[in-house]
Amino acid sequence: MANALEIAGSKKSVEDVLTEVLKDKVFYENSGGGMTLSGGEPMMQFEFSYALMEAAHNRGIHTCIETCGFADTEEILKMARVTDLFLFDWKLTDPDLHKHYTGVDNQTIKQNLLALDEAGAKTVLRCPIIPAINDNESHFDGIAELANQLQNILRIEIEPYHSLGESKYPRMGKESPLQRTEMPKPDVVEGWIQAIQKKTAVPVKKG
Repeated sequence: MANALEIAGSKKSVEDVLTEVLKDKVFYENSGGGMTLSGGEPMMQFEFSYALMEAAHNRGIHTCIETCGFADTEEILKMARVTDLFLFDWKLTDPDLHKHYTGVDNQTIKQNLLALDEAGAKTVLRCPIIPAINDNESHFDGIAELANQLQNILRIEIEPYHSLGESKYPRMGKESPLQRTEMPKPDVVEGWIQAIQKKTAVPVKKG
């Protein structure tokens, strides 16, 4: 297919990226912010991600990483040495459903989250909620039960489904499996939050 692939972005070294980050260091110091690695999945490029986080950490910059948690346990624990906060996804509680929708079950992901917590890493549990897929009591129970096992969790963030990524599918010659899914109304989202909050003392907020 013509134009099916396109180059986005450019190659950068650790020092290239850090130079850009350091330009705003004064703002991080005044606001309490820092550097967040997002993706894609940063753990898929572990060597580069670790080197960048280590360089920022050594320069006194607050470091944060967004991850789905599906990674080598030794690597994710090594990343914890230079990471101040993990924004950790929890998509589905049922392992079979998780594998159906993501291609992998969630046992490694849960193992990594518990290992991070045992190592003292601070986490925010981020839970994308998609109508008719995981907006149910069983998953809400699972979110609360998981959070209740963690000693270093700061909060749970509920991330309601939105359609901003739908435009990517036609560019790849695919049809979105969620194209008929409606974005949830605020009162529905608040209902999700309250359903989870009833089962845990961990703060639950919209992400």
